[in-house]
Amino acid sequence: MSGNQTPGARVHLVGAVMVNLVGAIPRVQELFEQPVIVGGLAVMSRLGNAYRVTQDLDALRRRLEGAASSLEVLRAAGAKDINEIGGLVPTERGDVRVDLLEARHNDLDRDFTDPTDRLEAMAHQWTLDTATPMNIVATTIDLSSLRGDARPTIDQTEAVALVARPGPLVAMKLKASIDRTTVKEATDLLDVIRLVTDPATAGFVLAEFEEADAQLVEDVAAHAHLKFRTNVLRTRRIIRDLGPQAVDAEFIDGAADFLEGVLQRR
Repeated sequence: MSGNQTPGARVHLVGAVMVNLVGAIPRVQELFEQPVIVGGLAVMSRLGNAYRVTQDLDALRRRLEGAASSLEVLRAAGAKDINEIGGLVPTERGDVRVDLLEARHNDLDRDFTDPTDRLEAMAHQWTLDTATPMNIVATTIDLSSLRGDARPTIDQTEAVALVARPGPLVAMKLKASIDRTTVKEATDLLDVIRLVTDPATAGFVLAEFEEADAQLVEDVAAHAHLKFRTNVLRTRRIIRDLGPQAVDAEFIDGAADFLEGVLQRR
């Protein structure tokens, strides 16, 4: 199970996809200094109920002055199918899709004209500054190996990694929901809903936003209002279209009420 927020917590995920993703973490750590796990794997590790799987490994790195870009590092490591944010990285279990986000020490020094750009920069810095280590264990059981008295084949891997905390994940997911494909936007918003309603994370979202920068909170509030108030009918529809993992309109509205209350406490 997942959901323990204590630094160094041990979390358990299941499934062959999760085994491949967790198995790729040490390779990413070899290539980049102190990467922080973000995206779907981070959300599933933080939640008390890992309600979905994710197909790629997302990480955030602090790119130092003069350091090679993430794509240059991935290309040198033999990655294939490289696009603007990542590529297929060879690992012991095969190729794994790894997407890298970057933050620089001077990202917040410029004058922002777009609040979404500002939210991205501030959320990245908040994530890097507050991430805590987790021991992520992933297990899959292959029942097809059963023959006679034979036992099923168990494949398990684990990795200790810095993982984004619930509050920063909410900020990053709200920013990510802008200018995405419809399915990815819906998944991002559903992740936000789960983070603010799951008993394992809701209290931490509240506490972490109470300590967050006032400008960051203002920008998160504006993006949350856009998605869960102004465009709530669209948000309900695209989440409903996700199928079995979806939640109903009442649940979405309840999550929006809670998040709005959290952000207004400042």
